Amino acid sequence: PVITLLGDNPMTIEVGSTFTDPGATALDAGDGDLTSSIVVSGSVDISTLGTYTVTYNVSDTSGNAADPVTRTVNVVDTTAPVITLLGDNPMTIEVGSTFTDPGATALDAGDGDLTSFIVVTGSVDTSTLGTYTLTYNVSDTSGNAADPVTRTVNVVDTTIPVITLLGDITVTIEVGTTYTDAGATATDNYDGDLTSSIAIVNNVDTSTVGTYTVTYDVSDASGNAADPVTRTVNVVDTTAPVITLLGDNTMTIEVGSTFTDPGATALDVGDGDLTSSIVVTGSVDTSTLGTYTLTYNVSDASGNAADPVTRTVNVVDTTAPVITLLG
Repeated sequence: PVITLLGDNPMTIEVGSTFTDPGATALDAGDGDLTSSIVVSGSVDISTLGTYTVTYNVSDTSGNAADPVTRTVNVVDTTAPVITLLGDNPMTIEVGSTFTDPGATALDAGDGDLTSFIVVTGSVDTSTLGTYTLTYNVSDTSGNAADPVTRTVNVVDTTIPVITLLGDITVTIEVGTTYTDAGATATDNYDGDLTSSIAIVNNVDTSTVGTYTVTYDVSDASGNAADPVTRTVNVVDTTAPVITLLGDNTMTIEVGSTFTDPGATALDVGDGDLTSSIVVTGSVDTSTLGTYTLTYNVSDASGNAADPVTRTVNVVDTTAPVITLLG
C-alpha cells in the first residue's frame, strides 16, 4: 500500500496549544482504501518544547507492508511571557518612610512561572520628593522578551509642620507697658526648621485693657499648613489712680469767709484723666471755728481705688473786735 500524509510536514505548533493530527490516507492496488487501517505511533507533548515524530504504518490483506511515513512536529515557544504588577500603580508614599516594592508576577506559556526571574530596574529615593519609575523585565528560555511593565512611585510630603510656642501660652501684662512676644519655633519632617517662615498676627494694644490673641501660622514647601497656634495676652490694669491735690494741703481761712475748694486731679495708667470722677467727702462750716477734713477718692474702670488724699481746712478768727462808743 502507499501512505500519503495529509497536512504539513513538518508541522510547527505553539507550546501549550492543541495538536490535531491531520492524519494520512492509504491506498492499495488489491484492497483499495486502507486509510482506516493505518496504525499511528509516536506522540506529541504540547506542554514541552521539542521535536516529535509521528509514524504511520499499514499492511494490506496479503501482508504487504507499506513504506512507513513520518511526520515531524515541532513544538515551539514564540509567545512572550506576561508580567502582571502586584499592588497599586501608581503608588504614593510619604517622604522619609520605607518603600517596599509589591513586586510582580510573570507567567509564560512554555516555561510557566517566571516570577523569580523578573529583573527590576530603577530605584526610589524616599528621602527626596519626586516621581520615580520602576521597570520590570523578563524573558523565557526561548528568548521571548515580555513587554516591559512600569510602576510609578510618587514620593510626597503630606505631613504638616509643627509649631511650638516659646514662653507661656497665656501672658498677662500691665496696661501701658511694652509687650514683647516670646515667639515660636516650627519644624517640618522634610523642610526642617521653618521658624523664620512663621507668620505672626499680633494685635495686642497695650494701651487698652482687654484680652488679645496672637496667632502663629506656617506652611511647608509642599503647601501643608500647620495647625495654627495661639497665645492669649491679657492686658490688665492693676495700678491704682494717683490723686494730686491742687492748692495747699492745709488751708486756713477766716471764719465767716467763703471757702472755695481748690480741688484735685486724678490720673490713671489705663483710664487716663479721672479728675471728673473724684468723689469728695467732708465739708467746711465757715461760720464755725474748727478744723475740717476733706477726703478725695477715685477708682478706675478696673476697680483699682486710689490712695485717698485729705486736705485740712482750719476755720480761724484772726479779726479783732471793733469797739463803738455810745453818746
